[in-house]
Amino acid sequence: MEAEILAKVIELAAEQAGMDPKLVTAESHFKNDLNFDSLDDVDFAMAVEEEFELSVPDDDLHQFTVVGDVARYIETHRQPSRAA
Repeated sequence: MEAEILAKVIELAAEQAGMDPKLVTAESHFKNDLNFDSLDDVDFAMAVEEEFELSVPDDDLHQFTVVGDVARYIETHRQPSRAA
């Protein structure tokens, strides 16, 4: 997975969890490690949608269990950058 995407997703997840980003990895579990509740899930999803300019349907959102899941989702669903 792209390192830049993962790094940004880690940053967003850490911010939502109120944690140091150095403590969050691709394997960090949203519920068990980051203590996300349903409100955190929604806030995090909105931050991801805004940051990466994509929409994440609720059905897809419920499939994410670890931070790496979100990074992989972004890689496969975002529009290619025009400034490449």
